[in-house]
Amino acid sequence: MKTQIAIFINLITIFILSTFSSGSPSSDPIWENITPTEKLDGWKIVCGPATYSVEAEVVTGTSVAGSPNTFLITEKSYGDFELEYEFKVDGKLNSGVQIRSEVNNGVLKGCQIEIDMDKNRQRFWSAGIFEEGDRGWLCDLKENPQARAAHKLEEWNHVRVVARGALIQTWLNGVPAAGTYCGQRLKGVIGLQVHGVGSGQVEPLQVQWRDMKLRDLGKHQWLTIIEKNHRDDENPDAENSGVEITDTTPENLLTNLKLPAGVESLRVTLDLQGPEKWRYEQGDFSFSMISPRKYQYTFPPVTVQGDPLTMGPFGAGSSPQEGEIQIYLHNGPWGSGFEIIGSRSLPATRQMSIAAVLQPSPGQDMTISPPERSYWRLEALVPQIAEKAAQEVDEGPESRSDSSETIAPPERDR
Repeated sequence: MKTQIAIFINLITIFILSTFSSGSPSSDPIWENITPTEKLDGWKIVCGPATYSVEAEVVTGTSVAGSPNTFLITEKSYGDFELEYEFKVDGKLNSGVQIRSEVNNGVLKGCQIEIDMDKNRQRFWSAGIFEEGDRGWLCDLKENPQARAAHKLEEWNHVRVVARGALIQTWLNGVPAAGTYCGQRLKGVIGLQVHGVGSGQVEPLQVQWRDMKLRDLGKHQWLTIIEKNHRDDENPDAENSGVEITDTTPENLLTNLKLPAGVESLRVTLDLQGPEKWRYEQGDFSFSMISPRKYQYTFPPVTVQGDPLTMGPFGAGSSPQEGEIQIYLHNGPWGSGFEIIGSRSLPATRQMSIAAVLQPSPGQDMTISPPERSYWRLEALVPQIAEKAAQEVDEGPESRSDSSETIAPPERDR
């Protein structure tokens, strides 16, 4: 007997999303000076007792003996942006600039652009990307000798950060430093860290920032494009909502699917049951959960010094997560990667292959081999659209004043 699985494919929403550009920032966003004022208007100190002062538009953070990490954070939250600033720090003090961060129950979590000028340690990972309060290093400078050599000890150093969608890239004194994808943090506050010091460090240590400026590049949001739902018919009105219902082939293969243009990141919510499997392919990129805890992956080859590799990185492993998990899949001109994050307080699993130069586009075609019984949902990370456009997406294409006919979804293999 032929087995069929109901899959909800949100095609019309994708089409409408691609026709609106009013939610995107202008082609040349305006730079905004965000350096704190002397009264720290629009900023607040959290998590620790370190002090902050501003004089002549230079922010100085001063350590306090026996204190934990302290942060001066913005009251405003930011999504996609380009950020530039200069810093100077005492060689004995670690520090950083938080982006896309949040404070919950007195604990700050989020991505940190590292400040590491420790002459004794001789590591020099400034502008590396660290996840404060969570997974630790996302991208250090271990394999980047050019960026390590760009450090200017006891001088002002310039940092540039571009955060767009899940991709975060940094430069130190004009030298490319770090790049990675972080799908679980798309917006949050900006913060200036004074790292905690031991009780024996009685002499205050200082870190300084100046010329902080930012330009807003908009925001991204997760959009559900496919959902296979076995949970008490959570989508009873799917047939009336402009969502096509498609059945898979007997081989449980969804083919001829196309991602929205420009999508580089996907989020999969998956609750595999028993021996079932889930597999995703896009060009040379593939990722499979071959059991509830075991995975396999293949990344596309990258061009190194002008010579393309014939095979990209690949591997397999086990995730400590159990039950329902979220998998972030990233595949774009800057590289590929995945992140596995569960609902419990267990270590996350991630692998990244970030290119030093732009690579060929991976294309929009994707193929999915879904499980028969297990719940799964696929979301695409897309630019956030304007309020009016979002309302029209919810109401369907017939609500558009310039629409003379209903948009027919493209054909799908069945």
